[in-house]
Amino acid sequence: MHRRAFLTLPAVALGSAAAGRKPRVAAILTIFTPNSHGDVFMMRLIQGYRLNKKTCHPRLDLVSMYVDQFPPTDMARDLADEYGFRIYPSIAEAVRAGGKKTDIDGVCIIGEHGNYPNNEKGQKLYPRKELFEQVVNVMKEDGHVAPIFVDKHFSYSWDKAKWMYDTAREMKIPLMAGSTVSLAWRVPPLELTPNMELDQALVVGFGETDGYGFHCLEALQAIVEKRKGGETGIASVQGFQGAKVWELGEQGVWWRELFDAALARTPSRVPGKPEDLVKEPVLFVLNYRGGLKGRVLICNGLLRSWVFAGFTTGPRNILATDCRIQFQLHGHWGFMVRNFEDLVIHKKLPNPVERTLLTTGALAFAIDSIHQGGREIPTPMLEIRYRA
Repeated sequence: MHRRAFLTLPAVALGSAAAGRKPRVAAILTIFTPNSHGDVFMMRLIQGYRLNKKTCHPRLDLVSMYVDQFPPTDMARDLADEYGFRIYPSIAEAVRAGGKKTDIDGVCIIGEHGNYPNNEKGQKLYPRKELFEQVVNVMKEDGHVAPIFVDKHFSYSWDKAKWMYDTAREMKIPLMAGSTVSLAWRVPPLELTPNMELDQALVVGFGETDGYGFHCLEALQAIVEKRKGGETGIASVQGFQGAKVWELGEQGVWWRELFDAALARTPSRVPGKPEDLVKEPVLFVLNYRGGLKGRVLICNGLLRSWVFAGFTTGPRNILATDCRIQFQLHGHWGFMVRNFEDLVIHKKLPNPVERTLLTTGALAFAIDSIHQGGREIPTPMLEIRYRA
């Protein structure tokens, strides 16, 4: 699967803003409460944001919204009164902005947070695919395509994720997705050069296995995808949790030297022995098709960041960085809003959407493996090739 330039479908028009006005967008949210993803994204879209000490004014006009759940702390209704957008009772009405046909220039889908069940594997069953499907059904019916942003990974299910990606390609919908961690500041700066190769790469992070394991995978993939030759996909995935993770470190399945080098980059590292601080570590083992060995360790109680370290091929050097976000200010969300604005205005993809397809699959299969006692799962479906 390769990145493709955006083409106009013969039977479906790609929307464009009329001269003299900002592009008009619709928002489809599971929930809009303080500090939710709906909040930290939408408030920047509506009000503007500060990014790298510069003020960025809104470049899009939010005209319509659908919200799936309204808890007592809901912000959407008051903000609609304040800023003049309308909340509609259905996704179809929101995408059509109350009209008879779709007349918007972009859609953002924030399917994170809210009261949704977990499955037996501990995955939160956010209806991202179901929200996306309703949006594209309206576009298909109306013969009008507009860029779509899907926050975080596509779905807890590989089959649903692949359907979303394939549908966007078939309809030639400019599609953006992913984690803010992959966009965050890297301290120190780290970017692979086109001729650089890696043998081993590791990310140490924190949080719940499902929601935050995705951030770990995106932090890893956003760096390693730029290695020499580009991305070729993942051949197999395993997942482990508990004391077994430390045993696998002693066996060389993951590498203490890289672990220590990564942790040395973050000021959030808690002093003490990791084995004493981390009660239930989680390990993802990723074996890439080109030979790269990728590892993710989730170590709650040890740090509050996502840190990367890798061994270069040839001269054995260690590269390491901290993917640093702003927990209270949420300033890193400015990068995501800026990217969405560029997607809608310029039809410019900020990064390959194949990255998020790959990380979505890796997460789903890693959780399957944990649920199956650490079984190695071959992943021929993750032969996803692209260049960043």
